[in-house]
Amino acid sequence: MVISVGLSMISVVLCAWAGSLFGKQHPFFFVTDSNTFLAVMTGVSSFLFFKNLKIKNSKFVNTVAASTFGVLLIHANSDTMRSWLWQDVLHCVEMYNSSWLVLHAIASVLVIYISCTVIDYIYNCIVEKTILKMWDEHGMKVVSCFEKIEKTLYEKLNS
Repeated sequence: MVISVGLSMISVVLCAWAGSLFGKQHPFFFVTDSNTFLAVMTGVSSFLFFKNLKIKNSKFVNTVAASTFGVLLIHANSDTMRSWLWQDVLHCVEMYNSSWLVLHAIASVLVIYISCTVIDYIYNCIVEKTILKMWDEHGMKVVSCFEKIEKTLYEKLNS
């Protein structure tokens, strides 16, 4: 993992250097697209590193981890949301040459991750648990009703 992250960082520096030589700036060429070799290598090696990492069970970590997919769905599920969030709200492009870039980048990611985690947690507590409780109480009745409808339709279509 350290090697793949190091290679990714070196590729950015080399692309920036080559861009300054040839007058074309593409410093993140090998790592910005999720399908590039270095990005895939970094993702797979990071996954394998953390997969094999032995850590103690933590209720807080498990709660936050359970919301990770919800965070992805909330903040990056559509181009409209990405455009609104990163361009209209956070003005990320305008911060590129700012002296506040590093602080803005770290704070933006933390605020979005925490906000989306809270939204997903509330959703799981209120909506999901309510729906699952209702399904536990009435689910078999619903399945039975749909089976009767299906059987009736099947008989009418085959008669």
